[in-house]
Order: sequence, then C-alpha cells, then structure tokens
Amino acid sequence: FINMATPATIREIASRVHAGAAEAGRDPRQVKIIAKVRVSLHSDRAAARSRLRQVLTFYNIADHYRDMLKASGFEAEVNAIQEAFKAGGFKAASTLMTDAYMDKLPVIPATSVREIKERLQPFVEAGVDRLIVPYVPVTEPVIEDARRFIEAWGNS
Repeated sequence: FINMATPATIREIASRVHAGAAEAGRDPRQVKIIAKVRVSLHSDRAAARSRLRQVLTFYNIADHYRDMLKASGFEAEVNAIQEAFKAGGFKAASTLMTDAYMDKLPVIPATSVREIKERLQPFVEAGVDRLIVPYVPVTEPVIEDARRFIEAWGNS
C-alpha cells in the first residue's frame, strides 16, 4: 500500500516490489500495487483545494511523510513548510502549500468527476493495480458532500 507518492515514485516502488518478488521466486504479476490519491470535488477549484491544502500541510510536517516527500524531490518545499510550522504553527505552514506545489502531489482538487478520473490515469500508468480514492469533503455537512460525490462518481 503506497500513500502520498507521485506517479514517478510509485513507478520506482512498483519496480522494486516486482524485482523483490521475482528474487523471492514469486510471480511479480501476482503482487498488487495499491496506492491512495485523495480527491475533492467542487465547482470552485479554490474551495476544493482548501481542504486538501490542510491535509497536505499535515503530511509535510509529519516525520515519515516529510522524509518521503523530500526523497520525491520536494526538499525545498518541505523545508520551507517545516520552518513556517516551527515559527508560526499550522496556519503559517499551510500558507506555503501553494497551488503549484499541490499540483505536483497525489491529490486532485477538481471541478468534475471526469477530471478526477482523467487525473488518476498517470497513477494507473505508473503501475497501480488498485487505487484507493478517499474523498475529502469541501462543504458542510460533510456527510451530504460525501454523498453527492459518491452519487456523481456512480453516475459518471
């Protein structure tokens, strides 16, 4: 199970996992690669980004994920967010979670389900056999927002 990894990182992990399976005498095709990509859906992309920004700020300050993000090529961004967190707390850190940085990470703030499905394709192409797509609600009540997402997904 892979969490918080870009398609490039997933490709690398999948390659290592499959090589390890072959070395162990297992059929690499029998080893399934599972990855998580969080999504938010709203007609206003900025609103969809807002909740994902909170989630990503947490990942940039959490020890293990911070290290993983640095290893994925985001050292400057992670370091800046870490420094902002130390100096001014979570809100200060979240101000450095820019749209440009978010767009490089495994989250999808979208305005349509079609867009979400299109933007999930690079993860499949990277070797993911099964995607876990947690929905990050944007509006209150969150249960209604999640219900609307599930219905939209099912109707697409």
